[in-house]
Amino acid sequence: MASLRESELYIWYRCTELLDGDAVKLADQYLSIEERARRDRFHVAADRRDFTIAHDLLRRTLSRYVDRSPSDWCFSNDCNGKPFIENSDAELRTVSFSLSHTRGCVACAIALYGPVGIDVERISKSERVQAIANKYFSAGEVEWLRQCSTELRDICFTELWTLKEAFLKAVGTGLSGSLSSTSFRFDDDGGIKFSAPSAINPDEWHFALFEPAYDVRLGVGIHSAARPHFIMCSDEDDGRTLAPIRVST
Repeated sequence: MASLRESELYIWYRCTELLDGDAVKLADQYLSIEERARRDRFHVAADRRDFTIAHDLLRRTLSRYVDRSPSDWCFSNDCNGKPFIENSDAELRTVSFSLSHTRGCVACAIALYGPVGIDVERISKSERVQAIANKYFSAGEVEWLRQCSTELRDICFTELWTLKEAFLKAVGTGLSGSLSSTSFRFDDDGGIKFSAPSAINPDEWHFALFEPAYDVRLGVGIHSAARPHFIMCSDEDDGRTLAPIRVST
């Protein structure tokens, strides 16, 4: 069993498009009654598959680092809907996690102490990308996207969106928070620059971007005094690690 280190942020992902019914049935065994009820509300089979695989991944990932069966984890939500581990054990309450899934890819992030957020999205190819950015992004991000080619704009929009949502999930507001109040900028060396309202110290926030599949982007963020080592592993390839395509400088 691996051990959690305060200096590391662990990200596990799984691509789901090729999974068959047996794989989904195997994953279902660890889900709670409440999780199965939520899963069954989805009308599309692919969405039910991804929900099942995502929650199975979270449970098994937690059990990689803590001596507990995947089926024994209990979760609750705070007043803003942010999930946390429900347990009287003080040590377990220091574990922070976040979960995300998009059509065909699921991922979770786990860390000690610092609140963490993760988001995974397929690259948007909507003609409304610029209009959406105009409404929800900061002025600097909007102007930068305007200068991008159409193909690059789709990619950069998705990368910005995942980082923003990862931040909002970490602070516990999700999409009910303001996407335009924070701003990200990419430099030519693969770095990520972050700016935020005065109540937030950008130096205490650290981000990374990954490419788990050619048309998928994954953003993760954590509040921590020191930048952690981002470790991203494939759940289906014996823990094969994946380097970030961008990381906070």
